[in-house]
Amino acid sequence: MKSKPWSSSSVGSVAAQFTDMRISGEVKNKLIDLLLLRLNKIVGEIEFETLDKEPERKTLGDPRRERLGFSRTRGLILDRIKKVESVGAAAVVCINEELEKYLQELILLSSQAASQNRVNTIKMRHLEKILGEFDVGSNLETSDSEPNNNSKNSDFGTLDLEINTNPTTMKKLCRTLAGLPVSDECVEELLLLYSDYAEELEYKLREALFGNNLHAIHENMKKLEDIRQLGFLRRMLRQAGEKARVEGSKKVEVWHVIQIDPF
Repeated sequence: MKSKPWSSSSVGSVAAQFTDMRISGEVKNKLIDLLLLRLNKIVGEIEFETLDKEPERKTLGDPRRERLGFSRTRGLILDRIKKVESVGAAAVVCINEELEKYLQELILLSSQAASQNRVNTIKMRHLEKILGEFDVGSNLETSDSEPNNNSKNSDFGTLDLEINTNPTTMKKLCRTLAGLPVSDECVEELLLLYSDYAEELEYKLREALFGNNLHAIHENMKKLEDIRQLGFLRRMLRQAGEKARVEGSKKVEVWHVIQIDPF
């Protein structure tokens, strides 16, 4: 027996999550047609990719990514429900997506910790580091269901982006990067700009992680690695040094820096 498509009310309810506007009945019916056309394309692609990956497979899967086991998650949910009697497929999918997003967050942050150590393997010390620094570990429990007292419950917005602010060290570093002497006022302005840039990066990375925006996560991770390797200071001072030389100045001054967009 051929399956019926979704009802217009069902499609309308889902679509209503993405807009504050009213959706007409005609539009809802058209959305059903468009979803069916899209479904035809998706099923054909996934069926081909499933068999291309595993020619002997008899069940349609998701060849594009690995997922947590549906049945295993459903069983674990059943063990934990208290006020309802059963678990629907939608609930399993929803919870699996939340768990996978959480797993992604842990791995992304742990990989960043590993890269700081200049190693290519995520080890327990990297995971423990991010659990101690970020609130991703605040909801974790030990195997005996007791809270992990070794974790620090600090705010997420601390990515340890501090640099050495010793005036003498900073002036030497800035002179090396700019290729010219750098005034004290310029060094002070650079440190303030660095702080603003780091704060903005932390905010964007946090938003990308919790919004599950993979492209934004990737882009901000690259910026994070760049800032750790003094990419921000190198870029700012190189441009400021060029401006100073064009003006015939023998020193990089604060006005050379404030002409540059740090973002």
